Amino acid sequence: MAKRPKVQPFTWLLLALVVLLFAGLLGVLLADSRSQAALAAEEEGAGTEDAAAQADETETPSWLYPAEPEEETVQEKEPPEGALSATEILAGAQVIAHGMGAMEGIATLNCLEGFQQQYERGVRVFEADLRLTSDMEVVLRHDWRAGWQAGISETQIPSLTAFLNRPILEQYTPLSFQDLLLLMEEYPDICIITDSKFTDAEIVTLQFKAMLADAKEMGLSYLFDRMIIQVYSQLMYKVVDNIHHFPHYIYTLYAEGFGRTEDAFREVAAFCGENGILGVTMWDYWWDESYLPIAQEYGVQVFAHTVNDPQEALALLDSGVSAVYTDTLTPGNLTLPEES
Repeated sequence: MAKRPKVQPFTWLLLALVVLLFAGLLGVLLADSRSQAALAAEEEGAGTEDAAAQADETETPSWLYPAEPEEETVQEKEPPEGALSATEILAGAQVIAHGMGAMEGIATLNCLEGFQQQYERGVRVFEADLRLTSDMEVVLRHDWRAGWQAGISETQIPSLTAFLNRPILEQYTPLSFQDLLLLMEEYPDICIITDSKFTDAEIVTLQFKAMLADAKEMGLSYLFDRMIIQVYSQLMYKVVDNIHHFPHYIYTLYAEGFGRTEDAFREVAAFCGENGILGVTMWDYWWDESYLPIAQEYGVQVFAHTVNDPQEALALLDSGVSAVYTDTLTPGNLTLPEES
């Protein structure tokens, strides 16, 4: 038998090196292929992102968006034909129901029943006391004294809901400013004189902005032409008139006082005349007939409060006072009996 030729170790080493070189070359080729594929994929992805970004930057046509709901607006109502203004109603009145009229001898309740009773008796001008609730709504209330409504006092000022849900003295109906507007709409022959109590600019602003918002919400802004705004100082007038120019104002003196001289009255009357304020209100015992020529000079009227005696009321009216604020008097109380 023939013998195989013997392979030398050097030959085996050479073959191993060749195999290793071939394997390395193959690895390099595979790695480069994978790198190229990855780079291509990355470039493709970047292109997709760029396309998406460009798509995002492209404004979507408005017709593809759902229509947004339109803001609900209340149509402003118009005054009834032939309706009188506040000054025209006031010109024919001699009494002003203080706090909307008393019930059973209790004054300034500002309740529905007081209004109804005095209206039936011929009263057409009503003073309404106004306060802010804890949730910044305007209601008719003289003060937050305890005992008139359950759980309500100076230290427990109610929300609007709580105020309206608690009868005054367990039997009378409380009123919000919106209720007052509805009454004015229902009774077009009445006018209202406000008594908002405060002179602090921040509270005044909150009160009158809330009143304006109520009227706008109900479409009853025209009713301010049948409302007379009481102001208690020259500064308060400027604050209120800056919020909204109301058609009618009265300058009431009980908050800042009055020097009770002709010069002091002239100063007030002159301010009223310059600013179109229709009149001055003062305590009944502050009035003096010597003020009448000054009032006439500046074209202002004078009103006195609070008068519940018919004879005193008649004496004031005879001396030049245009009308009196009263808890109980009606036009019938001021009619002199005819001589037989």
